[in-house]
Amino acid sequence: MSASRDLLNALGAPHLPVLPELPARGPGSDAIGRTAGLLEELAVDLQPHGWRLVPEPGMDHRRAVSALTTDRHALTDVAGESGIAVEDLLVRVTGPLTLSAELWLPGGERSLSDHGARRDVAQSLAAGLAAHVRAVRSQTGAARVTVVLDEPHAAAVLSGALPTASGYRTVRSLPRSEVREAWTLVAQALLDAGATGIVLAPGRAGAGEEWAWADLALLASEALPPAVLTSEEEQRTAALALPLGPLEGPGSDSSRWDIVAGWTEAGRDIVFRLPSAPAAPASPPGQPVKPTESAVGHGHPYRGTGVMIARTWDRIGLDPELLGRLTLAAPDQSAASHLRANQALASAVATAEELDRIRQDGGLGSPAELTR
Repeated sequence: MSASRDLLNALGAPHLPVLPELPARGPGSDAIGRTAGLLEELAVDLQPHGWRLVPEPGMDHRRAVSALTTDRHALTDVAGESGIAVEDLLVRVTGPLTLSAELWLPGGERSLSDHGARRDVAQSLAAGLAAHVRAVRSQTGAARVTVVLDEPHAAAVLSGALPTASGYRTVRSLPRSEVREAWTLVAQALLDAGATGIVLAPGRAGAGEEWAWADLALLASEALPPAVLTSEEEQRTAALALPLGPLEGPGSDSSRWDIVAGWTEAGRDIVFRLPSAPAAPASPPGQPVKPTESAVGHGHPYRGTGVMIARTWDRIGLDPELLGRLTLAAPDQSAASHLRANQALASAVATAEELDRIRQDGGLGSPAELTR
């Protein structure tokens, strides 16, 4: 329950608290097992090479379902004990491409390699996620639920870069039309179930030069439904998540900023995924780390990030008001210590609040802001 308590305390309005993920608990709490447990009318078990589709649910499947149910109840209980009203909640799940890539058929190949299996996984996931959203809203009382579809294998699937079980070949690339249909199917099912926001988070790991960020962004724009105003005057949004990088210098990628400009000026939202916070410096044997060394740069690992974003925003000619279409996402903290996880979360919140102040001020104006 401590994870739920930390997240609810740190991410009050207007920030988005997250349904905790605790993969260290073991099988069924990992990203693939957690999402596979949501599949409707499909079952899985755990094998040495990963999660496998099976005819009937067994112990592994029930463990995954139980872990996620426990997480929903824990968040609800902590909110009730603390007197916190959960108005907004973010839920992260694995998207249909990556799930098909990581689920194995009984015969030993990836379900991604079989057209019928891919279709079944996408349809089952859409139905299961719809039920999950309804359960989250019912149990937590959250009025607004945003769902992140995490697709780290998106570019690898689209470029045919994932190895088969033997490792001698790769799984054939999927046509963009099939990928677009799978994303649209899941996104629409989520909106129909009451989700008020969808974030598509594609990744490029293992794809080489193929399927650059611009290609993924274009496909996402075709797949995601446009923002609409519901009858309750509530905005339903669809956003694209990208890793944050500088415009120039080491690690730069100007194409990502072109995407940001295009999406925000078109009235769509962007989520910047912050990089993992650097590890604290190791002290020599027998010598404790000085308080200043542990605090500076590590107590606030994203110091200066807000100004960097705002400065780049100004350089590419974007209206400061469009910063309101930008959300910052803290990196996965499941493997971090309790202290480091809370430091990273607090630093991300401080950076988001700094950006909002800059937006309200009409951009970077004062010398103090420019030199932070």
